Amino acid sequence: MVNLRVILRAMLKRGTVSIVHVVGMSVSLATAILLFLTARFELSYDSFHEDAERIGWLYSKSYDENGARYNSSMAAPLAPALKEEIAGIEYISRMASGSILLKNGDRELVSTSRYVDDDFLSIFSFPLISGDKNALNDIGNIAIEENMARNLFGSVDVIGRMVSVNIDGTWEQKVISAVLGETPQNSSIRFSSLLRFELQPNYRTDRDNWTSQNHDVILKLRDRTVENIDFARETRAFTELHYRDEIVGRKNSGGSSEELGDLFSLNLISIKDYHLNSFGISGGPPSFYPWILLAVAGLILITACTNFVSLTLAGSLQRSREIGTRKILGATRKDLAVHLWLETFFVCFLSLIIGLFFAWLALSEYNSMLNYRLELSSLFSPETLIFFIGAFLSVTLLAGGYPAFKIARMSSNESLRGDVTIKSSRLRSGLTVLQFSITILFIISSIVVSSQIEYLATRSLGYNATEVISIPIGKGIDKGQALERMRAELSKETWIKSLSASDANLGLGSDGTLRSSILKFSQEDRDYSTNYMRVDYDFFKTLEIRLLAGRDFDRTMHTDTAAVIVNRKMAEQMGGIERILGKKIALNGGSTVIGVVDDFHFQHLRKKVEPLSLSINGNASDIEYIFIKVETDFLPKTMENIWAVWKKVNPNATNPASYLDENANNLYRKDRTFSKIVMIGSGIAIVISCMGLFALALSATARRVKEIGIRKVLGASVWSVIMLISSDFIKLVALAFAMSAPMAWILLNSWLQTYAYRVQMEWWMMGIAAVIVFLTTFFTIFWQTYRAATTNPVESLRI
Repeated sequence: MVNLRVILRAMLKRGTVSIVHVVGMSVSLATAILLFLTARFELSYDSFHEDAERIGWLYSKSYDENGARYNSSMAAPLAPALKEEIAGIEYISRMASGSILLKNGDRELVSTSRYVDDDFLSIFSFPLISGDKNALNDIGNIAIEENMARNLFGSVDVIGRMVSVNIDGTWEQKVISAVLGETPQNSSIRFSSLLRFELQPNYRTDRDNWTSQNHDVILKLRDRTVENIDFARETRAFTELHYRDEIVGRKNSGGSSEELGDLFSLNLISIKDYHLNSFGISGGPPSFYPWILLAVAGLILITACTNFVSLTLAGSLQRSREIGTRKILGATRKDLAVHLWLETFFVCFLSLIIGLFFAWLALSEYNSMLNYRLELSSLFSPETLIFFIGAFLSVTLLAGGYPAFKIARMSSNESLRGDVTIKSSRLRSGLTVLQFSITILFIISSIVVSSQIEYLATRSLGYNATEVISIPIGKGIDKGQALERMRAELSKETWIKSLSASDANLGLGSDGTLRSSILKFSQEDRDYSTNYMRVDYDFFKTLEIRLLAGRDFDRTMHTDTAAVIVNRKMAEQMGGIERILGKKIALNGGSTVIGVVDDFHFQHLRKKVEPLSLSINGNASDIEYIFIKVETDFLPKTMENIWAVWKKVNPNATNPASYLDENANNLYRKDRTFSKIVMIGSGIAIVISCMGLFALALSATARRVKEIGIRKVLGASVWSVIMLISSDFIKLVALAFAMSAPMAWILLNSWLQTYAYRVQMEWWMMGIAAVIVFLTTFFTIFWQTYRAATTNPVESLRI
């Protein structure tokens, strides 16, 4: 029977080592808990839906001269045709995004809406407070989220009530047919209201258009799972019928496959995989992101465990007489091993309690820093508890199992002589090397990752991002009039350089919307695909996008309404700048290319710049964002002044303006989160390693105190004694660096390959890591070795 007081007394007796044990393990467990919660959250995306394995997100895979392309934007006629012609589809829905205004009396709110088909609520399991899954059968119905209901009506009991909806400048009355609970945070689909897809502003023109692709399609299979279906094969005849022109065009444009069906296919990805494994379509983090979080958590725990084991073995000399005495008094190896392991269990359990407290203290700041809403309560679900208990027992076995076994095996004579320390020195050295290998891996990773994030933040985007302000126009206002009023109001200000507008933002603005349109057309027996934007006059001037050839849009030339300007990538796709300039292409029914601009980044830097075509929006009916270029001397008060003018033009404005460099940085939130986590992991690993190193240095000097005294008597200098003790540790750290640096180089190079634009691994990154780790090692053990070296040799020899 283990006496708890005996364990506590032993811990107090070991003093510094016990503190290192508990603090190191507590911090490690707290960090591992937070990282586990983060990884679990990322892996849980969209798994709350019933029959999630039967829900698939549609995407197309096509081939051209540049290889495979993935796209989830679909044409309006596709979903109805699939439901009619393809067997095994139980439900299917199109889905487009937009902002609308909702009004009840004098209460008016902006709502993030999804335009969907009537099958939408039958596909998904979003929580329904009232109403049913047939709530959108009538085009005159609307479903709203509970918070929206409370803000508009003061209650969620609103079924059957009327609400005014402004979709595109016109108010209409809709009947509230369902109230949904708050959308789970781990949902890829977020909204505060649902409307029928037919109410989408461009529906009438796009209804039968197979070349305009601007929405997603989600379906639910009848009896099969997404993973067990080859949707591309089952829809081959369908694609050959409806996409034959595109398939032929792609073959003519250099597609790699000789088989028609392989040049273009429709595929499904499981809703559970959409967030992480959708070929970059979802805008979520890379698929390896949660696994790296778990790896970081595991490595930190391994660092703490190796620390624990090495310190326990290093302290075996101090406990050898205790072990020998217990054996003489009749304790068996099993009794000793169990006793020693239970000591470890107690330390780990105490560390777990403290670690949970640390995690609770840090959780609010962690959520704020990384933009999460994690809760410790999620640890206490049955499956998580089982995993957590298993992980905890594994840690205690890893940390305490071997030392308990090793020490318990000592003979009584060995124990009383203290010979065990000699036999375990190689193991301690190996554990120290492992510990510092992990730490060095973290340090190198933090340097490379932070360099990449800095590169993303500072790379030229091809347009002026620091002096241009973006304003989301929103709903309930005539966009053309708003643009002209804004232009008139700001024309009086000397600090305004120019003003323009577009139907799509650059980066991720304050409205949280990423809009993209893809158009396809055939030209000279070839199929082309281009990203598409509608812009106002002075767009390139306002954003300082360089014109390579031709001219800009001109207000005085009425023919420019049928003109198009393309980027360099689009020009190269169609044979080069000289060949395309002045040519009429089959875009939008026929458009003349009047200019070619340099490539600029209108997407994430994980992607290479893609073909882009821009046309003028003559009456500004489709614009969604106003861009204003300002003088740099007036930047401090510019935003405040512009917002005041915009509120005068649009009193209902709610989405604040933002600089384009802020929008660009918003695209890399997950990347910055990853960088912060690696930095935190590096810091914790360094602290734990240094604590362990300090304790090992303490043990080493205590073990060699008489040797040091003899050397001092024989004339050894203080510095030579310091180097004698320090050199052993520095050699181990050097070995750890030699082992971990090549591994870090390989792993980080693989990570960098996920970016189309990236930094290169260079020697100085390894050099900085080496300097950090060697200086940290030296100064960690310096104080202890200095004290030992300056102790009076008479006192040392008296011990």
